[in-house]
Amino acid sequence: MPISRRARGSFAAFRSFRRGAAILGVTALAFLGVQPAAHAAPFTSAPATAAAPQGSSDAVPDLAPVCGTPAKGHAACFAMRAKNEPTSLRLNAAEVPAGLGPQDIQSAYNLPPDGGAGQTIAIVDAYDNPNTEADLAVYRSQYGLPPCTTANGCFKKVDQRGGTNYPLSSDGWAGEIALDVDMVSAAAPAAHILLVETDNDDLHNLGAGVDRAVAMGAKYVSNSYGRIGDSSDDLVTYGAPYDHPGVAVVAASGDNKYGVSFPATLPTVTAVGGTNLTPDPTSARGWSETVWSRDNYGPGSGCALNQTKPAFQHDTGCAGRSVADVSAVADNVAVYQTFGSKGVGWQRYGGTSASSPLIASVYALAGPPRPGTSPVSYPYATNGAGLNDITTGSNGTCSAAYLCTAGPGYDGPTGLGTPAGLAAFRSGPHGTLTGTVKDAATGKPVAHATVGSGLDVATTDMNGSYTLDLPAGTVKDLTVKAFGYTTSTPVSFDITDGQALTRDFALSPIPRERVHGTITDGSGHGWPLYAKLTVNGSPEAPVWTNPVNGAYEMWLPEGSDYTLNVTASQPGYEPLARKVTVQTTPVAANVAMTADPDAATAVGYRLDLTDHKETFDSTTAAPQGWSVANAADTNNGWEFDDPIQRGNTTGGSGSFAVVESDSFPIGPHQDSELYSPAYDLSTAQSAELTFKTSYIYNPNQQHMTVDASTDDGATWVNVWSGPKTSDSEQKLTVRASLRQFAGHSSVRLRFHFVANWGYYWAIDDVDVQGRSLTPTPGGLIVGTVRDAGTGAGVVGATVTDGADPAGTTVTTATPDDPVVGDGFYSLFSAGAGRHTLRITAPGYRDLTRTTELAPDRVTRENVALEPAA
Repeated sequence: MPISRRARGSFAAFRSFRRGAAILGVTALAFLGVQPAAHAAPFTSAPATAAAPQGSSDAVPDLAPVCGTPAKGHAACFAMRAKNEPTSLRLNAAEVPAGLGPQDIQSAYNLPPDGGAGQTIAIVDAYDNPNTEADLAVYRSQYGLPPCTTANGCFKKVDQRGGTNYPLSSDGWAGEIALDVDMVSAAAPAAHILLVETDNDDLHNLGAGVDRAVAMGAKYVSNSYGRIGDSSDDLVTYGAPYDHPGVAVVAASGDNKYGVSFPATLPTVTAVGGTNLTPDPTSARGWSETVWSRDNYGPGSGCALNQTKPAFQHDTGCAGRSVADVSAVADNVAVYQTFGSKGVGWQRYGGTSASSPLIASVYALAGPPRPGTSPVSYPYATNGAGLNDITTGSNGTCSAAYLCTAGPGYDGPTGLGTPAGLAAFRSGPHGTLTGTVKDAATGKPVAHATVGSGLDVATTDMNGSYTLDLPAGTVKDLTVKAFGYTTSTPVSFDITDGQALTRDFALSPIPRERVHGTITDGSGHGWPLYAKLTVNGSPEAPVWTNPVNGAYEMWLPEGSDYTLNVTASQPGYEPLARKVTVQTTPVAANVAMTADPDAATAVGYRLDLTDHKETFDSTTAAPQGWSVANAADTNNGWEFDDPIQRGNTTGGSGSFAVVESDSFPIGPHQDSELYSPAYDLSTAQSAELTFKTSYIYNPNQQHMTVDASTDDGATWVNVWSGPKTSDSEQKLTVRASLRQFAGHSSVRLRFHFVANWGYYWAIDDVDVQGRSLTPTPGGLIVGTVRDAGTGAGVVGATVTDGADPAGTTVTTATPDDPVVGDGFYSLFSAGAGRHTLRITAPGYRDLTRTTELAPDRVTRENVALEPAA
């Protein structure tokens, strides 16, 4: 008798164990970045203790994470907080906070006491800490650091969209935020701080926060969070926001000892490990460091096999990306935090969450990264110069010992070491080239010109000025390029470290030729369209068509091919690209635009729908026209009688189609195809598939796809694949475009399930919907509404067709079109002949105007409103 998975918990646990045990050595360990251990004996370490020279010298208390375990696709902060410490909201004049303070950190890492002027260091964290700025003021005042406030421009807090709509608060992440801003203040007291608070700890939102920080000008971005493990789709799914050449993107390696965490696994990110830092009067440095290790916590390290090994890493025990790159103190730092249940004032914090903002700050102290370069590579280029090599301590056991045990040179827990000044975090010797680019014929400045050699490129501003940072040495074949100009002759020259050179350029303009045409509706009405045209690669302002006749004109440089991008001002039309070749004679390029049947928002069109629905009402066989095909030597396939009585979990009702791979006997294999009847979409302009589904997905042993065919199954095209969400039941309504199959008279679908000891897939309420737009008889009325006294456009006026009260529009501004002024409107009116318009606006007298409308044409009707008495 089949057993429902939900009713056999112990069996499911046993089955999960069997699956896991079979693949743990190659999958789970690789996900964690862990190499198999050489010995089975567990690693143990006594809790470390350290004196705090700026504060009390009591033994360092135990630490506990401030953030909990994240949900799938989310991250946890890596901040850790001392447990069972007495609260210290305010200190008297004779007291100092327990833990390491700014002067300790500056001394240990040979940092300037007032560094960071002119630099902005970004911190990306989830949720909001409402007390950040007030708490930061207390921290900085305690240590005699200059104020850093919103009022003086030093501190700025934004949401992930750059605004002030801050997210909900979080007790845990509030501690992370406090730790981050305090560590930046400690290492770079004169730097500005940009705090980006994301909506939540979802990895997509955190990545959006990184992009926002860079968009706001930050060259140094600290990320003190992560998701444990290294996944093969991390780079594609989440990696793009962490790849900004010329920006130091820094991430904590984690606090769970040996094993890696995303995003520190990415080759574009500086992965930061952690150390214990204690005063050592017997050493020349005055400090000693070892791998941070306390109870069950220590810096993350290991081998991210799913990431490409960067060219700057040369260790031989890891074929992928080795973690970490560098390190900094991760224990016993003083922090002031008052928000939420954990906000008790002065506390000692730790974790690689402290290390990440410290390293981001060191990058800022070292100066801006060279454009186009990868700052994570800088420490590898110094051959150890500018770094304290950490040679003692461990965070676990592993087969490639250096990945979990410190030693001379590179190791996993501490990377290349901790900062010894700034030399290891600079881009190397470089000089600066500045100048202007002008038009050789007119002498006017040329904006948007690119000046560069290889990867080193700068763009001129509106005054034609540029500043280009170049590596010291010989600069070869530097050229200047600009749209509409002949590229300059390549030049080569030498530049030395710290040298500032000036070179001006004059570019010769290329003769231009006229490109012209009309933009019209191509879906039945044929009327002229108000549209915007841009040219790929051109920095010049867009060209707009005349809204009455659809005509446009532009002048393009001769001797090249161009792509015109056309976007209708009226909603509901699909943008398109038109290629043109410009030589020495005028070019006519007319464009007909298609009303989008999927959006169905183009005025003057009716959406016609044709549905082909299947609700799987029969429990004894496939519905009429449907069929099931199971591959040879497989156990079972699509069924309609709910064979294990799981019930309809798709969101539909009644019976449904299901294929089971999770019932006795253990280990059945399925390769089953559920075929639909042929659908006639010959008259459809587009089509869409919807169906309700539920499933549990096993990424290694189960595949679910929906495919379509127009040749009765000879060939298939995939239209949907099951989302890659593992080992939890999912229920959703799927919508998949069938646009490419519109116009075909015979379209069949295949629901294909392949599994070897998988779970299940159920579907219900399948609908193939044909979509077509049919023209409604009528025409367009366009014009502008202006103030009768001043002639200024009136934005927000309402224009209504008296014969059709539903035919209403509102006037808008047209800031991008220099010809058509503000107060523009476009209104569809059904039926030809005489129409009476009613125009109203706050502060103006109502106006009626009669106009004669031609079918499938555009009629201009400009009006002027008199101010109300």
